[in-house]
Amino acid sequence: MISPELQEFCERWLQKAREYQGRNLLECFDKFFTIFIAYNRLYAELTYSLARKGKVRLQGHSMPDARAAKEFVHQYLGTSHIWLNLQNDRACREAIETIDELIDHRVFAIKLDRLRGEPRRQEDLRLLDGLRSNDQFRKVAAVLDIIYSIRCNMFHGHKGFHEVQTQILIPVTILLEKMTVLLYEKLGHDYEM
Repeated sequence: MISPELQEFCERWLQKAREYQGRNLLECFDKFFTIFIAYNRLYAELTYSLARKGKVRLQGHSMPDARAAKEFVHQYLGTSHIWLNLQNDRACREAIETIDELIDHRVFAIKLDRLRGEPRRQEDLRLLDGLRSNDQFRKVAAVLDIIYSIRCNMFHGHKGFHEVQTQILIPVTILLEKMTVLLYEKLGHDYEM
């Protein structure tokens, strides 16, 4: 069971996120950041729980943030569970299709050089290949990677604050919210503090 403190924390941030319509630039950024706060807290708790059980090894006291957000969440929730939930949600299906088109038509670069913010097209093509794969594991891995990459672009300043960004933020936020809710629900059922 999730601790009452963690439950209250997540409920509060998810409720804040629901208050944003997420259609203009400011609200798109705010909604994504707000949901990511809950997602971050949940995957951190998952990671620490896995470490206490000896299922993952932490180096020193640092959180393996990228691995936690992508790999650990994927392993914990399971490919089939994630993919089924994404496919059974019309908004998620449409979000994936939109992101596919945006990457394919080079409207946005998802993977950026850390120092210069320059597009890394080969990595974007790898994500696109994952989204289009017949392998559910690769599809889910691509979705989680896209969410985390957008987060990195926003948190580290490579995502410009221009109205055009709503085109990618709206569908990515739909997927982020779905992943956050799936993680919250499963942790709520079987999490041991």
